[in-house]
Amino acid sequence: MSDSSFLAAGQLASLKAKLKSGATRAPEPAGQGADAASYLPDLGVIFFSGLSGESDPYELLLDVARYVDGAGFSAVWTPERHFTDAGGAYPNPSVLGAALAMITENVRIRAGSVNLPLHNVLRVAEEWALVDNLSGGRVDLAVAPGWHARDFVLDPDAFEDRAQVLNRSREQLQDLWRGTPVERTDALGESHDILTFPRPVQPELPVWLTSSKSEGAWRFAGENGFNVLSALINFGPAELKKRIDIYREARAGAGLDPDLGVVSLMLHTYVGDDMDEAVRTVRPAMTEYLSSFVTQHATSGQSESRDKSATLQNLDKDRDDFLEMVFQRYVSSSSLIGDVKQARATLEGFREMGVDEVACLVDFGLSKDEVLASLARLSPLLQKGA
Repeated sequence: MSDSSFLAAGQLASLKAKLKSGATRAPEPAGQGADAASYLPDLGVIFFSGLSGESDPYELLLDVARYVDGAGFSAVWTPERHFTDAGGAYPNPSVLGAALAMITENVRIRAGSVNLPLHNVLRVAEEWALVDNLSGGRVDLAVAPGWHARDFVLDPDAFEDRAQVLNRSREQLQDLWRGTPVERTDALGESHDILTFPRPVQPELPVWLTSSKSEGAWRFAGENGFNVLSALINFGPAELKKRIDIYREARAGAGLDPDLGVVSLMLHTYVGDDMDEAVRTVRPAMTEYLSSFVTQHATSGQSESRDKSATLQNLDKDRDDFLEMVFQRYVSSSSLIGDVKQARATLEGFREMGVDEVACLVDFGLSKDEVLASLARLSPLLQKGA
């Protein structure tokens, strides 16, 4: 997850009621003071690394999905990642979405994200309309331009202009979803107006734009009425608040209701019996995960990532100290790692910043039993006044 991969939420009932807008935000609760302070973001789960201790990553995915579907969580997000051990279990979120549609009844089934420049948009429309049918209309998509140069062996020509390709493909995807054909030329040179099948259940496709640090991406999302999926990558909560403000202001400037539009935030999550136990449990897995993340950025093909990763590689004996510093930053301000009390305080803080939903990243190296126990401790906070 980088600035380029994160270019692109709210209460489930609100999202269903306002589905045609494709950009919803949970309303503020009635009343102020203590009631408003206890109003928490919705909670979903997100998968990204495929690391699950000794567990099979698909067993973890399916068992977690079954649990959160019955516990009142809002969504299950699955990513698109290619050609890497950490994350390579998830090459196609539509395939995972079809599996999830068969074992769930309530949660939204979300791509987090579809890297549109890697694909023929006609195939994306077909696959996700199929998942929409299988799920009874529970599909949402976050879209992204892709970020790792190696991924673009799938379409090398799309890499340099991937932001423009993303926007063009996203417009075509939404047109196809609504029932507007797109023009294509066949192998004999004949032009056709193509409409994809099956037709989706939802008349409008809810779209998130995946973005982290880029202020321009947040502004673009606001101006165009998209939701936003983000993560605290190379910036902290204060910078997140600034970007949420940019997003709301951009919506207002475009004549859209600034209080609509969903901001979903990914946070590494483990809720333990107490704070010390939580930190002890996640430290080995989280440190290994962060080390792997740095290595992937070193080969991403982006100059900023290469420079930062080279600097880290040159630290040699200080590398462990650096990773410990990053770990402490996540624990202190950028994750849901702690006990229930800490988790509630963290969620309240992010809600005050304007975060509508937290997507709990759970597959960074813990066992299935640890993940499920953590979610069970977290689930009482789905009751907003808990």
